[in-house]
This record gives sequence, C-alpha cells and structure tokens, in this order.
Amino acid sequence: MVIENLDRLSRQEVKFARRWIEDITDKGIVVAVCTPEIEIDSDSLSGSNLVSMIQYLLEAQRSTGESARKSEMSKKTVANGLKLARKGIVYSPKAPEWLRGIKGDKFEVIEERAAIVRQIYEWSASGLGYTAIASRLTATVEPWTKPSKRGHHWKLGYIRDILTLPLVEGEYHPKTGNDKTPTGEVILNYYPRIVDADLVQRARAAIRRRDGTGGAGRREARNLFAGTVKCGHCGDAMVRIVQRNQQKTLYEYLKCTRFNAAGAPKPEDDAETRAKRCTNTTMFRYDLFEKAALQEILHLALDNSFFVKTEDISPLAGKVADLTKAVELLERERANLMGFIRKYGEDADTERDVNEVRSKLNKARVDLETAQAALDEAKGKVSPDEHLRRVLEVREAIHSKDQEEQEQARRKVRDAIQAIVTIVMCRSSAPLPGKKIPQRKIEMTLAGGYMAYEFDGEGKLLQKVSLQGIPDMMQGIAATDGGALVETIRNRRIQNA
Repeated sequence: MVIENLDRLSRQEVKFARRWIEDITDKGIVVAVCTPEIEIDSDSLSGSNLVSMIQYLLEAQRSTGESARKSEMSKKTVANGLKLARKGIVYSPKAPEWLRGIKGDKFEVIEERAAIVRQIYEWSASGLGYTAIASRLTATVEPWTKPSKRGHHWKLGYIRDILTLPLVEGEYHPKTGNDKTPTGEVILNYYPRIVDADLVQRARAAIRRRDGTGGAGRREARNLFAGTVKCGHCGDAMVRIVQRNQQKTLYEYLKCTRFNAAGAPKPEDDAETRAKRCTNTTMFRYDLFEKAALQEILHLALDNSFFVKTEDISPLAGKVADLTKAVELLERERANLMGFIRKYGEDADTERDVNEVRSKLNKARVDLETAQAALDEAKGKVSPDEHLRRVLEVREAIHSKDQEEQEQARRKVRDAIQAIVTIVMCRSSAPLPGKKIPQRKIEMTLAGGYMAYEFDGEGKLLQKVSLQGIPDMMQGIAATDGGALVETIRNRRIQNA
C-alpha cells in the first residue's frame, strides 16, 4: 500500500493507530510512505525498524491533535456566526440572488430582482407551474444562474427553490455537518422579507393543488379533471388525447393509459404481460363530459374565495398567513424541546421553556381561528345573484378566443375542481343489442362522497345521487344556484335525468 503522506495513514489516537497498523502488517501488508520516505512492515514492530514506527505514531498523534483543533475552531466560527445571524447581522456574504450582503452589516434588497421574485409567486398563485414560469422568465429576464451545457435559461429546480424555501420570508434555517442536517433552529428576520405572507400562502397552496395534474397542456389546463380521472377497469389514469377528422374538426377523448401503452389483453399473453394491459379499449369524449360536468358542479367548485379581490381582503389574509406561520414555528419549537427532554431528561429550565411555548401556541391558535373566521366572513359577502353572474363569466372565459384569458380561467377552474372532485371513473361494457359501440359511462364523485353523478359517453347526465347528509357549508354553496340540485341534496333522493 502506497500513501502520499504519513498523516494520511491515520488520524486516530496513538493506541488505536498502533493497533490498526499491527493488524494490517500482520497480514503481510507493507505500507510505503512518500513523505517522509519510509516503509512500515511487521519488522517495524519487532524493533528492527523502530524509527519508522515511532515516526508513524508521532505523526498520528499530531494529526489527531490538528484535526481536533480544526474541528474546535470550526465550531467556534459557526457559533459566532449564529450569534450574529440572530441579531440580523450578515455573517457570511453568501446570500440569495435578490439580496446583497456585506459581512458585519445588514442585507440590502436588490429591488428589481425582488420584484421578479414577487412576480414568480403571483404566477404560481394564478396556476402556472414551474415549466410555464421558467418559459416566461427565460423570454424576458436574464437568468441568475450560470449557463449549463443545455444553454442559458431559468432552471426548474431554481424556480422550485424560490417558491418553496423560506428565504423570501426572511427565515434562516441553520444546518450542521458534512451532510448539512438542519439543526431545527429557525432564525427569523435574518434576511429581509420580500414576499408578503398571504401571497406566499396562496402560491404554495396552488403548488399543492397542482400535484398530480402534470403532463402536456398543464399550463393551458386543457384537462380540468387531470389527476382525478381513472380507468374503471384497471385503476390507471386516463390520458386526454386530441384527434381531428377529415374535415379538421377537433375531438377530445379520454383513453386508458395502460391500454394506450400496451393495448388489450391477448390469448397468448402470460400473466406478467396480461397485467400490463387493460380491457377498457373504449375512448370517452372528454369535451362533452367537461361541458356536462361543469354544468352540474361549477357553481359548487367556484366559491367566493375564487372571485374576491385580493386588495379587498389583503389585511385579513395577511394576518391569517402570519398567524399560520407563527403556529407552525411554535409547533416546531415545541417538538424540538420535547425531543431534547426525551434525550437528556427534564429540568427546571426546559420545563419553563415548554410551558412558555405551550402558552404562546395556545394563544396563537385562538388568534388564528378568530382571524380565519373574520376572513371567511369577508369572503362570503356576496349575493346569490352576484355569485351566479361570476360563475357564468368564468364559464364563458374558459372558451374565450383570448388565449391568456382562457388559460387563466381554465387554471382557476382546474384548481377549484381539484378541491371538490374526489374521483372520475370511466367504465365500458358490452354494446346494447343491435349496437356495435360499447356502452360508456363516466362516474364523478364529489369530496366526502356527498354527491355522485353518472354521464353517458356523449356527455348526457344519466343520474345524480345524494349519498349521505350534506354539511351546512355545502348546502350554502349549492343554495346559490337555486335549482333542482338543492332539492336533490336536501331530499337525499335519486333524480333521473
């Protein structure tokens, strides 16, 4: 075995280093060191080459001490840095791209870049995903990251970090060790906050709603039910496809993903191949289903929160967002304290800290509940007629010839549908006597199983079923329509179309 320097052989304490070298030399391994030029073998331990052994042990002792000294210095540097950070003072010039930091001073906001970050959050809140945001930025703003082999553009991961990490909220989460493990501490106001709490909450809520709604057409929200439509035979997702006839008329269909990829089962298939196929060979008219489904549930999906003007409720929404964050941080602090107690036991100081955090948390929760109630009340100040007028406007907008208006309306409707539709199942069965086309049915269930709808393959409503009691909130929303749906819900009966 050849090593460059003696200190590379071991940095353990002397007794451990000696045992280790004995073990490897007993196995016949000779260690050749370039600096200094020595050889260590089994003879080194018998006395014939004692100088080599002494050099090795002294070097091991020196390396151990040096390593410990560097480790201690590093810990002191980090501790001193955290003391500065807790006072809001820059301890490292490394900073987000929208801030300028000078060690020992305060961070300075680069306002033109902060404005871009706020625009990213606004786009996310409106329904745009990472890819759409990256495309818009690349077309108008010089990327902040270094060019890659694929070119100079805004990277999806960087946009994701901007939208999900707490930097824009002014928080610094210290990490430790080579693997950068979070310490659990949260230092507030280390960075200047550049995005208000309400916008942060709306943007991140929109990200959560978009989970599972990816694929082609996501930006335009071509499939308003993306993520909820499943094959009633194999359980896989149904994919939206577009076809044109000879007259160039466009038709939209739903097709089983498994069948689309592998086809229908064949007699010669083995068990593994058969499992990859699906018997649902039928395509379902998506465009007709969308129109019929929206006729039934759009007024339920688009509650007042989708129409309220942000500036009208901004103070209340901001307060709710701030209190939500406060509750989250206090819960984290309490968890850290409980973890400390489980590890080291409880003493008077930790008991006092736990009681103090518990008191603050209880108060924050009460304040949050009060603020949320005030916000809900502010959002609900609209007459049934005004609500229906707004819904009709959105219904028209999703088919607007203005692409930007259409995309924005469709994203709004898609996000709303994700909140109230649990699942849409597409099933096919044998054709009726004298018919060639299989029977097709699409079943749509609302959240909580409160209401179910059944449509045929041409988008005709066959029946709607009230499965159980409806909460007052859902009744209130449904009541704004003032139509047969209200009676259906209240009477819990089946109404054939």
